[in-house]
Amino acid sequence: MLHSKLTGIKIFNYRNFKQKSLSFSNKHTLLKGKNAVGKTSILEAISFLSPGNGFKKDLLENIINSDSMNDGASINLFFRDEDMEQSLKIIFQFKESKLHKNYLLNDKKISQQELMNIFQLFWFSELDKVYFIKDKQYQRNSCNRIMCYFNSDLFKLLNQYSKLRREKKKIFLTTQDRSWLESVDRQLLPIVKSIMDIKYEFMVKFNSFMIDHPNTFFNYYLKYDFQEITIHDFLEKFESEMKKENESKGESPLNSFYDPAKAVFSLSHENIPINQLSSAQSKLLILSFFLDMATFLKLMQNKITIFLIDEIFDNFDIVNLQKVIKYCAKNNFQSFFSSTDNFTIKEEIRDLEIIDIK
Repeated sequence: MLHSKLTGIKIFNYRNFKQKSLSFSNKHTLLKGKNAVGKTSILEAISFLSPGNGFKKDLLENIINSDSMNDGASINLFFRDEDMEQSLKIIFQFKESKLHKNYLLNDKKISQQELMNIFQLFWFSELDKVYFIKDKQYQRNSCNRIMCYFNSDLFKLLNQYSKLRREKKKIFLTTQDRSWLESVDRQLLPIVKSIMDIKYEFMVKFNSFMIDHPNTFFNYYLKYDFQEITIHDFLEKFESEMKKENESKGESPLNSFYDPAKAVFSLSHENIPINQLSSAQSKLLILSFFLDMATFLKLMQNKITIFLIDEIFDNFDIVNLQKVIKYCAKNNFQSFFSSTDNFTIKEEIRDLEIIDIK
């Protein structure tokens, strides 16, 4: 049986590329080249296999080549899955002055949630490390994305939750009609329960997994925001906060502890929070955490698992790079790295393809 993997990419009108095609013959690929030749742009294009705006979190308008804005942009990704060659096309087009993004799997339109049933992506760069440590919202979004890979229904539920919360805020700004507010609350409660059901299941199964799988590179402790409260009590607290919010006419936001979108987990090492660790320690912690999560999720559902590490030698030395690639190979992950360093390592690491980007 052939292993599932990404086999190639073709981008059009994307960033500084008018057109660029690459084939990936090995499971591990290093993109090498000078600054500003587009290495990170290629990794970013691959990261669109995950819902959202790519790992750079940039505005979609900024990814289109500035010389041909009206033409939009596209990313064609080719992959082998279940012994079949398949293609995924991501199209960025302007409609009524607004940029839209559509996914076509073998020319058939699919949703971002369906995409999560095929691929799971993890990425790491120095900037990601900084955001993960210092930006609570970024960390929450990263944790929620990981749990969405565990159960893609969570992606839809979180979107429904956010939509209803925005609707409630609009009501506060207009009529503040209590019956409307209570109607939104009634719609929210079953959604919140479904969200927390998935998150509790994730917690139980990942904890069980970690008993049999010691930390990969760096010892860390995962503390869930909701581990000391039952789902029933969480829902009661959430409902109570909503009633207080209605009485305060929108002036008092929900307590973040009982907000299902914010109920995720925090990381520490030997009782030291991640934001108090050294730069080297925090890098190894985040990487170890991502690798463990990927292993766990691949055991749950056999998806194409991809790691992206931008400017690899800014983050790890050759020893840790070898560890990462060996771990990815052992667990049948595919990895992509970029670097400006001029070095020769092809003989040192098996199954690593080096591609010069010019």
